Amino acid sequence: MLRIKVSKLKKSFQDRLILDIEDLEVFEGDKVGIVGFNGCGKTTLLNIIAGREILDEGNVFIDKSFSYITQFNEKTEITEGKISKELNTPKEYHEYLSGGEKVKARVSKALNENVRVILADEPTSNLDQGSISYLEENLKKFKGTLLLISHDREFLDNVCNRIIEIENGLVREYSGNYSDYVRLREERLKREKFEYDKYWNEKNRLEEAINLKSNLRDGVRTCPKRFGNSEARLAKMGGQKAKKSMDNAIKSLKSRIERLEVKEKPQENQSIKVDILEGKEFFSNYPIEVKGLTIGFKDKILLDNICFKVKRNKKIALIGDNGCGKTSLIKEIMKGNSNIKIANRVNIGYFEQDLKILDEDKSILDNIKESSSFNETFIRIILARFLFRTDSVYKKVHVLSGGEKVKVALCKIILSDNNLLILDEPTNYLDIYSMEALEESLINTNKTMIIVSHDRRFVSKICNEILSMQDKGVVHYPYSFSEWIEKCNEIKVTKEEKEKIQRKMVLQNKISEAISLLSIETNLEKKTLYENKYETLLKELKSLNM
Repeated sequence: MLRIKVSKLKKSFQDRLILDIEDLEVFEGDKVGIVGFNGCGKTTLLNIIAGREILDEGNVFIDKSFSYITQFNEKTEITEGKISKELNTPKEYHEYLSGGEKVKARVSKALNENVRVILADEPTSNLDQGSISYLEENLKKFKGTLLLISHDREFLDNVCNRIIEIENGLVREYSGNYSDYVRLREERLKREKFEYDKYWNEKNRLEEAINLKSNLRDGVRTCPKRFGNSEARLAKMGGQKAKKSMDNAIKSLKSRIERLEVKEKPQENQSIKVDILEGKEFFSNYPIEVKGLTIGFKDKILLDNICFKVKRNKKIALIGDNGCGKTSLIKEIMKGNSNIKIANRVNIGYFEQDLKILDEDKSILDNIKESSSFNETFIRIILARFLFRTDSVYKKVHVLSGGEKVKVALCKIILSDNNLLILDEPTNYLDIYSMEALEESLINTNKTMIIVSHDRRFVSKICNEILSMQDKGVVHYPYSFSEWIEKCNEIKVTKEEKEKIQRKMVLQNKISEAISLLSIETNLEKKTLYENKYETLLKELKSLNM
């Protein structure tokens, strides 16, 4: 049954045609992923289908029974139900909720409504790994129609059975999931290039043949003066006959060119090029050390007396459930909390998920210049690699798409003076092609970094260590995210046994912290407290080992 139909749709912003869709149909059971470069019109298309934006021309039909999970942090009425409980959704909406908790509120509302159609714009943004897996399973079981935008390749692979690509305002459809789309798209581009090269080579060959015939025709000599009348007449007739033959051959060749099926040159991907500048060297083996840090607000403790070190040149994934304190920990590092030691010569480049480093009322260029020591020429070269070329650098930030704002923020960080990166959800709203360019550059740099990201594939490719936040503590794992997942999957145990193993890991880490604090504490009263805590933790660990 038809659930969504778009026909002869046109939508422009200023003088630019964003969408030019002749026909698009989505049926019951279709789970369609929308991909394309930032600013290509993905969110605009969903907004038009949802009735939130006006189209310039055309018609749109959508089943009346639909929900829309928006990209931005709109205040959402939290509905109670099975989904809300299983997703651990907050009971009330507050501005101080984490980005992931706000997304949970929007996702829970949509899934609780029992609709026939779900529209979703970046529904996995800021969600923790468990919540993404839960959302995946529910959307796979969903019997209705799904139309979603996502840059999470794993999510698109696991959920979608169709992919729509928006390019130059037009839509192109592919059957299958994201991996199928990548393969089919690559095959199409290779085929188009082969056909274009074949057309171009044949056209060039025919044009060269025309030039050769034309030169031969024009070179047919006139009669020498010594020829008599009869000889001249015969020579002239022969020359005219040769010229006529050449003209016919040229005409035939031109006709063959006209009959060639014209092939347009395939467009090359306009993905960003990211060059991470290494920055001034620092010499400490541990650029960041955290000792005895507690974080909380009101009556809620997020992290209790945590200790950990960040080793130089390591790329660390900071993981944990939504609301566990990942962003709060990063903010304490940036504030210079007295329990956190930042080594000499360490300058941190910090990407905030709420993009507060950008001034929305200033231009792209002015935003970069205010924090960079580089001259305007070099800044414009780097901006061009982020696809901000010529006069586009004068655009005000507030008119940009979500992904374009992320690119500006990344560019601002790259062009500032830093030698250690802390990136809090850097892939949010980036198109997949730009995200892969960022991914490649982070793999190739030697910079020390801490990354918070919900994108499993992104973290797996880049990070070689993990800091897992659980039970108000931090556990260090000296291996990559993909290895960590494999180790978790190797342990085929019941839920209770798994929780027991995880609790033992936390206890072992807290015991190490307690021993560390005991070794440096000189205050007798505090030392007694740490000893008591150590004994309590050891007792609990022994009980779990029984």
